[in-house]
Amino acid sequence: MFERGAAGERATAAALGALGSGWVALHDHRWPGRRLANIDHVLVGPGGVFVIDSKNWSGDVRVVDGILRQNGRSREKAVAAAADAALAVSELVGPHAEVVRPVLCFTGDRELAGWARDVMVCSVDNLRTMLETRPQVLAPEVVRDLAVRVDASMQSASPILPARPQTGPRRPAPSEPPAKTTPNGRARRSKRRSPGRVLAVLVGCLVLVASVPTVLPALGDAVADFVVESTKRDVHTCAGRQPAEAPRQDGVGQDGKRERASALTDKCE
Repeated sequence: MFERGAAGERATAAALGALGSGWVALHDHRWPGRRLANIDHVLVGPGGVFVIDSKNWSGDVRVVDGILRQNGRSREKAVAAAADAALAVSELVGPHAEVVRPVLCFTGDRELAGWARDVMVCSVDNLRTMLETRPQVLAPEVVRDLAVRVDASMQSASPILPARPQTGPRRPAPSEPPAKTTPNGRARRSKRRSPGRVLAVLVGCLVLVASVPTVLPALGDAVADFVVESTKRDVHTCAGRQPAEAPRQDGVGQDGKRERASALTDKCE
């Protein structure tokens, strides 16, 4: 199919080459606004701008009541694609968009002429006649200007754009974090932990969690023993301590002694 399509494009290009010097033909240009699609031919001349799609179909191809058919089946998809290509080119010519016409040109031994909706349908044999008999709508200087404009615009629609020169400071790549600096201007060391350190911390946590059932009972026993020993030591100290008698002072009687002794007893308790 690719070889057949290439053969059809070469036959159409040869037919366009037979036109006079007032016509400019552009071949195999990229479809504006699409990355992978191309337009076979764009012809600019006195009769207007013609966006031509070459077809090398087999079988019976004809236009019946404004409908393109192949072996009796409607081929509206091809007609719509030709109209879309012409619409894309019309956006490049500014005020001359109304003179852009879509064309389906068929190769092979067939005589085909007509219109499928707004799309011109012809064969390689009568392509030149149909183009040259169109009324003149563009002056020669306008033809040259539009050809240059269309050629430049369609070539720039390449999906791979050239790299722009660096005019300012380099921006870090998405995977490269920006370097942080300290107040003295030195680069700050990153705090990002290595995977090995993170793994070691996780293993330590797992070991600690696994040892909790063994560690907690031993820790509880140690705390209990400490509390018991502290209690015994305090009791022994208070039992052997005799409340000291406060020296007699003037104005302090027997009731004052009882109050001080009671305070010492409460402290031991």
